[in-house]
Amino acid sequence: MIRAGLHRASALLMFAALLAAAWIYPASKPVLGAALALYLALLWRYPAAWLLLVPALLPVFDLAPWTGWFFLEELDLLLLATCAAGYWRYADAPPGARLPAGLKICLALLAISFAIAAWRGMQPLAPLDANAFSNYVSPYNSLRVLKGFVWGLLLLPLLRHSAGPQLENLRRLFVPGMLLGLAGACLAVGWERAVFPGLFNFASDYRPTAPFSAMHTGGAALDAYLAMAFPFVALWLIGVHDARRLVPGLLLLLLGCYAGLTTFSRDIYLAYACSGAVIALLAGARHVRDGSLTLARLLGGLLLLTLLAWVLAQVFGSGGYRGLAAALGLLGVAFALGGAAQRLQRRGLAVALASALLLACSGLYLLLQGGDAATGKGAYAAYLLAGGVAGAGILLLLFGPQEKQALGLCLAAAAFPALALSAALVSVHWGGGKAWQDTALLTLIAGALAAARLLPPERRPWHLERSTLILGFFGAIVCATLIPVAGSYYAGSRFATVGGDLDVRLRHWGEALEMMDSDGGTQLLGMGLGRYPEVYLWKNLHGEMPGTFRYEEENGNNRFLRLGTPQYSIGYGEVLRMLQRVDVENGHDYRLSFDVRRKDGKVGMAIGICERWLLYRQNCSYVQSRLKPQEREWQHVDAMLRPQLGHGGLLAAPTQLEIFSDGGSAWLDVDNISLRDAADGRELIRNGSFSAANDYWFFSSDRNHFPWHVKNFAVNTVFEMGWLGALATAALLLVAGGQMAARGLMGELLATICLAALAGCMMVGLFDSIFDVPRLTTLFFLLLGAGSLRPAAAPHTGKRRRRRSAPQEEEPLMA
Repeated sequence: MIRAGLHRASALLMFAALLAAAWIYPASKPVLGAALALYLALLWRYPAAWLLLVPALLPVFDLAPWTGWFFLEELDLLLLATCAAGYWRYADAPPGARLPAGLKICLALLAISFAIAAWRGMQPLAPLDANAFSNYVSPYNSLRVLKGFVWGLLLLPLLRHSAGPQLENLRRLFVPGMLLGLAGACLAVGWERAVFPGLFNFASDYRPTAPFSAMHTGGAALDAYLAMAFPFVALWLIGVHDARRLVPGLLLLLLGCYAGLTTFSRDIYLAYACSGAVIALLAGARHVRDGSLTLARLLGGLLLLTLLAWVLAQVFGSGGYRGLAAALGLLGVAFALGGAAQRLQRRGLAVALASALLLACSGLYLLLQGGDAATGKGAYAAYLLAGGVAGAGILLLLFGPQEKQALGLCLAAAAFPALALSAALVSVHWGGGKAWQDTALLTLIAGALAAARLLPPERRPWHLERSTLILGFFGAIVCATLIPVAGSYYAGSRFATVGGDLDVRLRHWGEALEMMDSDGGTQLLGMGLGRYPEVYLWKNLHGEMPGTFRYEEENGNNRFLRLGTPQYSIGYGEVLRMLQRVDVENGHDYRLSFDVRRKDGKVGMAIGICERWLLYRQNCSYVQSRLKPQEREWQHVDAMLRPQLGHGGLLAAPTQLEIFSDGGSAWLDVDNISLRDAADGRELIRNGSFSAANDYWFFSSDRNHFPWHVKNFAVNTVFEMGWLGALATAALLLVAGGQMAARGLMGELLATICLAALAGCMMVGLFDSIFDVPRLTTLFFLLLGAGSLRPAAAPHTGKRRRRRSAPQEEEPLMA
């Protein structure tokens, strides 16, 4: 009864907080109110629906670049509504799952550490003015960092109630929610790359940020999210028993590989490798224990995969993208032939058809190639013919009726020689005679794979079943994305500077710890949550002054923006840019006006319109105006601006007005910014007078990110929470990780995947702070809870318990 009353009181408190937050949030009140009402109604009818919606929306529901708000975000409104509805609906129901006692103790210790660090971070308390919740150097930045952990704690009771008696809702709702969120983030990466550097332009140094506005000052928010979400693709594919789920799973695998690899972040490469190793080790150990996998077979498979990856890299180097695609198709057919269970009954027909296809492909090549080796299409036509016949055979072999599967095998086997020849022609067509050697080696390996069918069934290294088919697609997708990206110029340059970059990071970590106060209390309890940007501003060891901004007031009612000019020891550095998204058209005239005041005549100002998503700008049009020499007096500037933008349509880049100051060593004041369409006088700037402080204004530091983040999770934890907080964090990770590993060895896939996700996140944490992005902190503790949950009620008999935890048998795809 008391518990139910506490739950309902908490629900009412959070509902009141939701109403207050929605009232002050800068959005259309009718639209926001309707959306929240619909969500609350949905949770009232289906209280477990949040398991799907929160993970799906967490990475993409980020409107800070539009609203300018990053202390109170739209995700906070979603989570307030989730907790208000969930705590009320589950008030009288016992939880359907439980957390281990050891984990609860570690969480309690960590909660104490977070509370102490939050209080220390807010000291001394600052006035609740326009700068309190709009700047990372505000003491209240401590509350922004704290909220990620608080949301994680508040969602854990809902997770226990919503998971279901046997945790079935985690598999039914939470896993699809994670995959939907991953799909949204990956599609955002693809769109951003298509709009800016180009989808397949791997030579550019452009690194996407996708929907994570927290990367406006750098960091690895996208990397950490991908590291936590990508392993769930493996859970989806491992557990697939419906062929209709196979295609979206493989498509998501492709998207996740592309998104991760094209960040060009070495930490995400390490995270993907670590997550894959965790899954492989735990799953492999289970199969070794039950005798379905021998060590020799495992080592042989790894050796074969390594050889194939090396050969494909050589083919790509000489034959390019098309040679690589042709090689992957050839290996796919060889893989299917080597594992097919059917016998080749019509050998005479297969030989005759193979001869005919060889002749047809050779004829097509000679007919269409002509004398122009550069523009001829004969190689591609020959490959399409042979590939079409082989593909038809594979489809019959996999999905055709029993009586047609022998015909499918015959078609695939007959097309194999012509396909091998055509793949070689494609590579040679692109890369010239040097490609013959690589394609010859590839053909030998493909022939050996296809010849595996000559072995007795019990001695074949693989059989054409669902599990092997998924592994084959997995390997093809990884190679198709990894080899081109890893072979690009920019990826090579990233790995070439590993040693120098590591030295820079080591110095940065040491300097972060050196900037801490030396007293015993600070060493034990930390400088406080969210304090690093402020501490770096005043105590950095290089005598630098990063760019700053504040909202100041004069005459009692006039608020304006004050920009602090950056100063760097080397004489130059990255400026801080104030941004607002504007909807302008290419080549149209706009009238820009603003008031400006400067303390030092050497301080310059730049204002203009650029194409930009978050960090990288292009096609900028700046106002060419000279400020008057006088100082400390307001000047009014009017100018015409005609943006020169790139292409339009669906791939039109978003445009933003940006303002920054440089030169000199003092501040610059800006007020009353207006941008009007010269044709109809329509105003495009919102809150140009800054009377509403940061509403609709965002900022970025494009290149220099050391003033904003401690680039290491452990060092950041020590800096903010002290050595006691670091010990509490380590204890939680060790306890939770050990328990998930033990359950993974027993065959619990969800525990394995959650452990892989957290391990990947910690790999990113080797080079980033992570927990200074609240939504990542919330997701981290959601995954920790999901991987640690256990059914509240034990099954009736030990026999039933063993049956439930045993791994499910993989069924052949053709069954």
